[in-house]
Amino acid sequence: MKNIFYYITIAFGIIALSSCDPSQDSNGDFLNGVDYTNGSSSGGSNNSTVKNIRKVTTVDMDGEKIVATYNYSGTKLTSVTSSDNSFSYNLTYTGDNITKIIYKSVDEMGKEITNTQNLTYTGGKLTKSEGNSISGGAVIYVSSTTYTYNSDKIKSIITKIKDDTNTEDLYNLQTDYTFSGNNVSAYKYTLKTVISGPVTITPVVFDISFSGYDTKKNPLGNLPTAFKLVSSHFDVTNNIVYSFSANNYKTSKITTNVESLTSNMSYVYDADAYPTIGTSAYGTVAFEYVK
Repeated sequence: MKNIFYYITIAFGIIALSSCDPSQDSNGDFLNGVDYTNGSSSGGSNNSTVKNIRKVTTVDMDGEKIVATYNYSGTKLTSVTSSDNSFSYNLTYTGDNITKIIYKSVDEMGKEITNTQNLTYTGGKLTKSEGNSISGGAVIYVSSTTYTYNSDKIKSIITKIKDDTNTEDLYNLQTDYTFSGNNVSAYKYTLKTVISGPVTITPVVFDISFSGYDTKKNPLGNLPTAFKLVSSHFDVTNNIVYSFSANNYKTSKITTNVESLTSNMSYVYDADAYPTIGTSAYGTVAFEYVK
């Protein structure tokens, strides 16, 4: 049972932080149709500049520091590594499409888990991914994920998780997105345990709202769409749900069946309207870009 915790600790990444689609905007941005408002803390900006993220450094309220480094071949994201080896990604491409993502993480017992996802596209959009999770050389879960959209925006992601023999349903994991304009306003995470018999287990549910968006550029906005979709659903410590937004939220609120937590973020921006650092009561997050 403990291994499933890596599916349900998704909120940690959002507080800490609080990749190829064939379609691009004319400015090279992967956010089609998004117009950015000029402005930065210094009073001016160059909004025609497109920057790819190189490093994201988070420092929590206890001083724990983690650096995520994004590596590229040309303009293609190929891997992501963490300074404490708690997670990593490796991406495989066929042409311009990401067709395989290998995500490695470490569970609460210190064991490495390797989650491999093979991606399928329909009409240029990621519609399905299938794979398994391996620990200690043994398959612990088999998963199948479907992606649905509302026009060009992600609407929901649903994963069915089965046992190592791929015969018995264990869990259903669903994430739902609500947009206000080009920004995510609400996100819901639901994990249901599938069992037979009279016993009922209450689903694990996180409701998260984002508000008070600025008019500056999202530092993670230019990551490949397929990478963002897969990692937003499976990642536990580096979740990038907010990367689907064009801009940067200033307030997030996480509500569970036992508590509610609100975080307020403030940012410093560079001359190109990209954040360089975000600060909240729970820590800081700093952004560095490919030069």
